[in-house]
Amino acid sequence: MKALIFTMSCGEGHNAIAKSLGQEFDKIGVENKIVQTFGFNHRREVRENKQYLWICKHFPKIYEYFWLKLRSQDKSTDKLPYYVKPCLPYFQKNIEEYKPDIIVCTHSYASAVISYMKKNGMLDDKIITGTILYDITLAPYWEHSNKVDYVFQPLPNTTEDLCKKGFTKEQIVTLGFPIRNCFYDAYNKEEIRKNLNLEDKFTVLTISGGNGLGNTKKLVKDIINAKLGITLIVINGRNKKTYNQIDKFIMKNNIKDVVNLGFVTNIDQYMKASDVVISRGGGSSVFEEININKPIIFRENLINNEEITKQYFIENKCAFGMNKIADAKKYIKLLKEDKNLYEEMAKNTNNFIYKYSAKNIVNFLVDKTNNK
Repeated sequence: MKALIFTMSCGEGHNAIAKSLGQEFDKIGVENKIVQTFGFNHRREVRENKQYLWICKHFPKIYEYFWLKLRSQDKSTDKLPYYVKPCLPYFQKNIEEYKPDIIVCTHSYASAVISYMKKNGMLDDKIITGTILYDITLAPYWEHSNKVDYVFQPLPNTTEDLCKKGFTKEQIVTLGFPIRNCFYDAYNKEEIRKNLNLEDKFTVLTISGGNGLGNTKKLVKDIINAKLGITLIVINGRNKKTYNQIDKFIMKNNIKDVVNLGFVTNIDQYMKASDVVISRGGGSSVFEEININKPIIFRENLINNEEITKQYFIENKCAFGMNKIADAKKYIKLLKEDKNLYEEMAKNTNNFIYKYSAKNIVNFLVDKTNNK
């Protein structure tokens, strides 16, 4: 049996999902291959990622306008959407050469192509197809994916919206968000702190995604100046500029209790060592934090889907939300000093945990393939 996974680099979340699924296919002996949606043109692939990050950083209001306008469309057309039309020959080539039994997509751009191929008889009916809903809300263009066999949503709250986009309830499967299994493992926070050479005291982790979006330097300075008596871990992702700025600042001022890092491969260890995570609202990061029962302080100036995620978890009493950078120290202080509040918020995260989601999605697809 073979599985073909189509992913996309716009941030690192979709690639993280693809890797999680790939690892689970490996465990049960299913050969698999991960393919970038725009992999036929490296310049286009890089441009898609940079364009997404650039507009998120510099023009969030423009992003918001078009995001809301495009998301309001509920009916797909028989035509392949223009933005993925160049991908069709590349998808056909990969499918013809690899001959997969399963196709799973981690981005709606990819599933729009697969849906079009299904609708127009360009795929073998024996191939089971699936797509991952990568947020707790729907982004634009999901109406173009409704011919795939299954859509996997992280929580049941999006069922109605998916039905409006043309999916049937039989296509919609709720199995949680596919993250790495290490986020389900039991752990000893004090032991992990010792292994990471961290002092055993209240610890705050701030992360800004794989590309380090947001004014992290200002956030760090504001938290340091508040003298909260905490350890602060800063993960800058691939943002070398911000990493260097923070490094220079803490060295110049001889600041202790700040761990400044770039891109790390053991993010799970730093999350587990922390008491609170300051985060953006990307699906992968949020569900990693939720699955290890960490209260979240969401950043300011988030894009639409992140803002919806932020408000959802605030309403469900798992998180606080910053309107401005100065809010962070207030929430850190509150969570540090009010142990009952902290424990309540940590406990509330259990309402949104679906353990071993990637494994369960893979097993679901394999079972459907075997029973085809």
